[in-house]
Amino acid sequence: MAFTTLSVRVDVAQKLKAAKAVGESYSDTLERLLENQPAKTAGEWLESLRPLEGVSLFSAATRAQLKRDQRHPRASTRRRRAAS
Repeated sequence: MAFTTLSVRVDVAQKLKAAKAVGESYSDTLERLLENQPAKTAGEWLESLRPLEGVSLFSAATRAQLKRDQRHPRASTRRRRAAS
């Protein structure tokens, strides 16, 4: 594996060190930060969502409860207050 030396300002080096996770090399940190760039087009944004396709944030029971809460918001408020 080839390596290269980079020269950066001291303030940039401090930010890079702060962004570095435990056990992560500077190369890993830079790679992670460079890959995590905001999409420049709607197509890039949609492509970035592809890994989430088919993944549900809520269980079936939670989704059903959310639908019931939408139909009966007052009952939802009472139920949440009783639970806390």
